[in-house]
Amino acid sequence: MGLFPSANDFRKAGPGVEKDAPRKTGVGRFFELVGRDMSGMFLANLLTCLGFLPVICLVYVGFLMNNLTVMVLSAMVGGILAGPALAGMYDTVLRALRDEAGYWWTTYRKAFKRNFKSAILPGIVYCTVVTIQIFLVYFCFSMLYHGTNVGLPMWVATVLNLVLLHMLFSYMWPQVVLLDQPFTLTLKNSLNCMIAFLPHALASSIVAILFWGVVILCMPLGIFLMLIFGFWFQTEVCCQIVYGDIDRVFHIEENIQKLRDAELDAALKEEYGEGPDDDSTPEA
Repeated sequence: MGLFPSANDFRKAGPGVEKDAPRKTGVGRFFELVGRDMSGMFLANLLTCLGFLPVICLVYVGFLMNNLTVMVLSAMVGGILAGPALAGMYDTVLRALRDEAGYWWTTYRKAFKRNFKSAILPGIVYCTVVTIQIFLVYFCFSMLYHGTNVGLPMWVATVLNLVLLHMLFSYMWPQVVLLDQPFTLTLKNSLNCMIAFLPHALASSIVAILFWGVVILCMPLGIFLMLIFGFWFQTEVCCQIVYGDIDRVFHIEENIQKLRDAELDAALKEEYGEGPDDDSTPEA
């Protein structure tokens, strides 16, 4: 018996399972995707870890120097590669959530090239914000360790900073991958979505904060957690929480289906050409 259930346990027809039954939700859906798409998500996770390696090393140098300016500048530089790498992770997970067929490496490579430029600015913003958040949390606990409490307002501001911005990121990254639009519009849409779907945004934010909090607290063991679970686990759970909201607002799957139908029609016309009209009659 495997560690995770097989995807067939959730998808194959059988007693009580209709042919066109709706998708699983919750834990059942999670294990369905893990059983079916684990290899692709794991490989994408490794590539994402490689993409974040420069920013982690550069920020750590600034941390050893105890210099926030160096940390922020390092995050901005490292975010240039980290952003497209994280976009590739999100693309892999979102394709799994859409039950989209295809060879993982082929789709990943195409998506990485397509999203590279559009993911650079979000990557810089994301890495910079997360770096400042880590510094703030470290500063608060360091002061407390040395016997000085930074005060309730500082603690509240730090917690709100973590929660609210990760609520925003929960809706930002799927849009970076799925929609071709300016980054300012992506931020505006993300803000509107996190307000409109507050419970889902809050749940996704808490999952991300708790997961990465455990990874950081477990260092150096956290390095192995990143390689094994790292980005794919947090991304899958968070996307599973918010994907229904994004699809409801932007009609993602409907638009993708229309695009595929149009591409299929164009390919058929190119292959077979347009035949003569049925009503046409040969001239005498």
